[in-house]
Amino acid sequence: MTTTFKETLKSALDEASLGKIADVLAQMDLGTMLTPKKVTLTGLTGATHDITDAAHGRNPAILAVVALRVTAATTGTAVGSYGITDAAGTVVSPATSAAMGIAKLSDDGKTLTFATADVTAFVIEYIPRPAVDMNGAFTRA
Repeated sequence: MTTTFKETLKSALDEASLGKIADVLAQMDLGTMLTPKKVTLTGLTGATHDITDAAHGRNPAILAVVALRVTAATTGTAVGSYGITDAAGTVVSPATSAAMGIAKLSDDGKTLTFATADVTAFVIEYIPRPAVDMNGAFTRA
């Protein structure tokens, strides 16, 4: 039996071969990924926000959230600090800052979902995801 090994960006990075590492790092935009990003979004409508689309400024997808705060909403119950759950989690409103709200982050790191559709502005600080799928095939740049 013959086993075929598909070299991915992840496996090439794990190997840490000096002959490959520069190509891998360039493809994943390591500098962007290692630079925390703070984004203020205003003039929003709805409960779901794709931060990578044109309406939200074409920001990189999210790897890890540092802080999330709704700064404006059509009702006061959505304003306040938020924690993050995964796409299967339950969203919770912070009830006018009396508690911490919970927002959902999609599995691809692109979309935030709040408990109410009245969020009009939020500030998020986060670490961006790599620019490429790390399980994708490794090719020389």
